[in-house]
Amino acid sequence: MPENAPNSLYCLFGAQILTFDSDNTIYDRGEIWFEDGDIVAVCDTGGFSPPAEKPVIRQDVSGKIIAPGFINAHTHSYSAILKGTIEKDPLDIYMLSVIASGAAMTPRETYVSAQLNALSMLKLGITSVIDHYTERPALTADGLDAVYGGFNDIGIRATVATMFSDKPYIDSVPVDRQLLPQDVIDHYDAQARPSAQNYFDLMETALRQYGEETNRIHIILGVAGPQRCSDELIEMTGDFQRTHNIGLHTHMLETKTQAVMRNPEKGSFVRRMVELGSLNDKSSLVHFIWGQEDDIAAAKEAGATIVHCPQSNTMLGAGICPILRLRDHGIPISYGTDGSNCGPASYLETLRLGAHLMRLTEPDFEKWPDAKDILRESFQSGARTMGNAGRIGSLEAGMRADFAVMKPVDHWHRLMGDPILHLFYYETGESVEGVWVDGVETVRDGKVTSLDEEALLTEAEEIVIHRRENLPCGVADAVAAQYPAFRDMILKTLAKPEPDMDRRVNLR
Repeated sequence: MPENAPNSLYCLFGAQILTFDSDNTIYDRGEIWFEDGDIVAVCDTGGFSPPAEKPVIRQDVSGKIIAPGFINAHTHSYSAILKGTIEKDPLDIYMLSVIASGAAMTPRETYVSAQLNALSMLKLGITSVIDHYTERPALTADGLDAVYGGFNDIGIRATVATMFSDKPYIDSVPVDRQLLPQDVIDHYDAQARPSAQNYFDLMETALRQYGEETNRIHIILGVAGPQRCSDELIEMTGDFQRTHNIGLHTHMLETKTQAVMRNPEKGSFVRRMVELGSLNDKSSLVHFIWGQEDDIAAAKEAGATIVHCPQSNTMLGAGICPILRLRDHGIPISYGTDGSNCGPASYLETLRLGAHLMRLTEPDFEKWPDAKDILRESFQSGARTMGNAGRIGSLEAGMRADFAVMKPVDHWHRLMGDPILHLFYYETGESVEGVWVDGVETVRDGKVTSLDEEALLTEAEEIVIHRRENLPCGVADAVAAQYPAFRDMILKTLAKPEPDMDRRVNLR
């Protein structure tokens, strides 16, 4: 990754600086000073005097805007090589294609896909990401090394949440087995269950190797979703959480077909995970569309953060997360773009869609959060989800130097009104000229500094062609054989009335 001059103090001056500190301070012609990745001062021009003996590197950014780097709280790096592969299949049917194609990625493919994922984000001003890292059929040390190396070498800040589940897919959804062909059932039943012990052994090693939260790249648990996990796995997750006190990032109640899988005797998935000690204030629950009141109460009690992914939620027809209800309960909300196969990693488009959906589902317009509230929430809760609360998410002394430099000269920003409204409602990320992560310039003049962008894209294209040409035979037939039963499952589940579970028409 790129490096800075050692023992030097950096100063970017002349820009309008949006700090998103506790007072939402804006400096119209400000300066940001940082050294060894730590912000030393953010102030008006001339407001800080550096030590006389300290070498200073100055950069004139007059006419530009500096804001904290965006924090993408949920994505899947493997999906960077799957752009343009899905359109309107609901999640349960989309998963059939993923499982049927099922070819494991090589470590090199994993590395390239992680870098491609990070490339898109850095160029749009995203400095931090949680990668819900998926490896099929199960997590390996080589794969984990590859994704860690990909993120580390390009220079982004990343939390890698290692995804794992141990139930066969058809046992994690309410599909009627009698509607499935016998050979399909036999295939699922014959599959070896991945070893939970192997997963936790690998995580134990990974934490020793690169798990510290203060690292720019660190590792947390990423158990896939409770409906995909045996009771034994959930219990082991709780034991590991209590022993190591690390974060857990998991899908939760993304679809109604997941929500109806709750055991009537055990009740809320969320409550059970709280009781087993696997949820706490370091946990994040992704999607949470179909949470009922007992789920919401349990999430609040645990201190968990909800990760809102409105782009993938709507693309896959999963439903609308009741964000305003969650906010009313005081639950922190962060935002994620989800996989690149569900659309571009455009963080600001994600925030805007989230804001617009709130307005469509809440008639009392006085409850709608404004741009400033949503942006500040995305920074603060995003940092919390990353495991970096108090270290990133605002521009003030003592924070890490993660920020984006934008040049708002295009027609979208002229004439310029309120800069926060422009950032939220007009900016796409295309105005980003520079990005700094941990005090290192990772994007300069719109180009990532740590690699040859064209060479990376060319290699990624070659990987996609190779994987397409070597796709296992019978993928389309395998999906087609299961499609009728899954279609029946989805339509029946959505048509079935459930208390407090209407997420498609009216949330209130």
